[in-house]
Amino acid sequence: MYQQPPAPLDAVPPARRWRWPRVGANVWAIGATSLLTDVSSEMVTSVLPLYVVLHLQMTPLAFGALDGLYQGVAALVRMGSGVVADRFRHHKAVALAGYGLSAVAKACYIAAGTAWPAFLAVVTADRLGKGIRTAPRDALIAASARPGETATAFGVHRAMDAAGATIGPLTAFGVLMLAPGRFDQVFVVSFAMAVVGVAALWLFVTAPGGARATGATATARPWARVLDAITAPRFRAVLVAAGAVSIASVTDGLLYLVLQRQFAFDPTRITLLFVGTPLCYFLLAGPCGVVADRIGTARLFLAGHLALLAVYGLLWMGVTTAVGVAACLVGLGAYYAATDGILAAMAALALPADDRATGLGLLATCTTAGRGLAAFVFGALWTYTDTRTALAAFAALLVAGIGVSAWQLGATRALPPPAEARS
Repeated sequence: MYQQPPAPLDAVPPARRWRWPRVGANVWAIGATSLLTDVSSEMVTSVLPLYVVLHLQMTPLAFGALDGLYQGVAALVRMGSGVVADRFRHHKAVALAGYGLSAVAKACYIAAGTAWPAFLAVVTADRLGKGIRTAPRDALIAASARPGETATAFGVHRAMDAAGATIGPLTAFGVLMLAPGRFDQVFVVSFAMAVVGVAALWLFVTAPGGARATGATATARPWARVLDAITAPRFRAVLVAAGAVSIASVTDGLLYLVLQRQFAFDPTRITLLFVGTPLCYFLLAGPCGVVADRIGTARLFLAGHLALLAVYGLLWMGVTTAVGVAACLVGLGAYYAATDGILAAMAALALPADDRATGLGLLATCTTAGRGLAAFVFGALWTYTDTRTALAAFAALLVAGIGVSAWQLGATRALPPPAEARS
């Protein structure tokens, strides 16, 4: 069994001498896997706006629908993969299956070419792989974290993940500079990096307590785990809080298209925007994890969404200078650093260890579906009205979401910590 005693959701540990906390080798190994995989994934993600809107001349609504599919398909399997991983205690095996499916999909991009049915099928397979791997991977991180440093472990992992997300678009940009229009070459390099990422997980990541559970835990009906997670008061508050802000979170690709239209830079350089945000994320994710372990995860989570609101405000006013573009990228990087890994840590602390992957999968399903819906609605508003109207609507929705999140997370302070995991 690899549980650690759960902590209150927003507990602040006693004061101690400042030091940079260490994380275990397993967290570094999982981070290396994510770094390599994100190089692969972000190579594809960074060329999608150029490929769909600027190369194939599709409308923002069409790209919003595709971006919604790209975000939302993963939601179909995230909860199921968490249930399977918790039931059979094989978190590493389930994560490997997800990483492997995404790697195979990268090879299939080459065969799909510009045929839309085949292209959409490959996008679906790629995102299904991401959906399968996320919950068991995060459960492994939580299990490998030192007591009192869960947010730090997630911060280190997300920093390495963001490093890959920085390298990926740069690599795609370099490939297209050397071979203009050769998207197939982008997909070849992406596939190679994905294979190396799968190998890193297989060879270097250990699975603490990986043996199959016995007794009631192993024979429990899968949906009973989902009900256990939902009925845990602290986790339910996290789920509602995250859902409230996810439906107001516009995806990066759409925001970058807005920036390109406002600043009117060379469309082929849009892939470079996918570098600035993860670079800031990389620099801030580790420190944000350390800070969250000291001041509380909920406070930082809310502050991160205020950074996203500031980005909406800048875009609503209009970004016509390089300084404005940089400010938007820094704001998005700060938003991700203060919310992504922090939300996973907050949920992990609110769940018993035996239901952790299930709860994390349910949370990821909720937030990913919310972002997918947001992408579609924002694209529709942009197409049928204008960007200022779309941004104003989503800013108002985000303000309401932040209010709901503050209410839900604030109400958990009086609740007891989750019960010890079942044995």
